[in-house]
Amino acid sequence: MQMNEKYVLTEEIGITHSKQFGRTYLGKSKTTNEKVLIKFVSKIEHPNGTARLRNELQFNFHYSGLPRILDFFESENEIILVRQFEEGIRLSDYWKNLKRSERIRFLISLFEKINLIFYELSSRSAIHCDLKPSNILVHGPIDSLDVGLIDFGLAIRKEKPEERKILFPLGFAAPELLLNELDLVDQRTDIFALGITVWYLFTGELPLIHPNPSIYTNLQLTHPLTDHSALPKGLYQILKKMTSKHAFRTAPNLLDKKEVRENLKRGMDERYSTMNEVLIDLKNLPLQKSWINFFQ
Repeated sequence: MQMNEKYVLTEEIGITHSKQFGRTYLGKSKTTNEKVLIKFVSKIEHPNGTARLRNELQFNFHYSGLPRILDFFESENEIILVRQFEEGIRLSDYWKNLKRSERIRFLISLFEKINLIFYELSSRSAIHCDLKPSNILVHGPIDSLDVGLIDFGLAIRKEKPEERKILFPLGFAAPELLLNELDLVDQRTDIFALGITVWYLFTGELPLIHPNPSIYTNLQLTHPLTDHSALPKGLYQILKKMTSKHAFRTAPNLLDKKEVRENLKRGMDERYSTMNEVLIDLKNLPLQKSWINFFQ
C-alpha cells in the first residue's frame, strides 16, 4: 500500500534547517484520523538525510516522550517515514514565555522528565547524540510538564559499536562525538548536550563561538564552558560539570589515537554520570525571586 492511500498531508512544518535533510509534514491517518508526522527524503538530493532517516527507523519506542514509528515507505527515488505526532513546542519557544522567577523550577521539572526518558533509553542501550532545543518538545504547565525527545537520526546503540563516520555539528555535541570516537559515547554524552542547551537558553547564544572554523573547533574540543552574567548564582558550576572536557596539549589530529581516547575519557569521567546526580545539585539551587518594586 502506498503512503497516499493511508495518509493525507495537512501542512508542511517550516523548520528551515530540516530542509537540507528533506521535507517534513503534519498529516493524519485516513483510517483512524490520528495526527501523524511524515518525513520525505530524496535519495538523490539528500544522501545525508537518507542515511539519517534510515538510522531513525531503528529507534522505535512505545514510551511516553519517545517517538513511535507507524510506517515506512521506499521508492526508487524517495524514502518516507511516518511517526506518531508528539504534542508540544520546541524548548526554546517554551522558554521565551517563562518568567525569570520560574526558570529553575522549570529546569527541575524538565530534567525530572528527561531523567525518566533516559532510563528508558538506557534500557535500550540508546544514546540520542543530537540533543538541542529544537529536538526537545515541551507541553503543559511546569508542575505537570510533558517532555518529548525527537529526531533520532544521529542516535546510536551502545550494544552495537559504530564504525560510521558522521559529521556531528559544532555547538551542542560533546568532544567524543566531534572526534567520532563513538564507542566511548554513553549517557554522559547526552548530559553534555543538555548542559550546553541550558547555557544557550539563559544566554541566547552558543558558547565559545569564533569566526575562524579551526579555532572554533579547537575551543569546542578543549576549552571549558565559560561563565556568563545571565546565569543565576550556582548554576554555572552545575553546567560546567555537565559539560566537562579534557584540555588537549595540542590539536587532537596531531596526537596518537591512544592519547586522544585517554583524554576524552578523562573529560567524560569528570561529568555527572546520571541525571539523578544533576537533579540533586539543581534542587539545591535557590529559586529565583522577582525584585519587589518599592516604588508602588
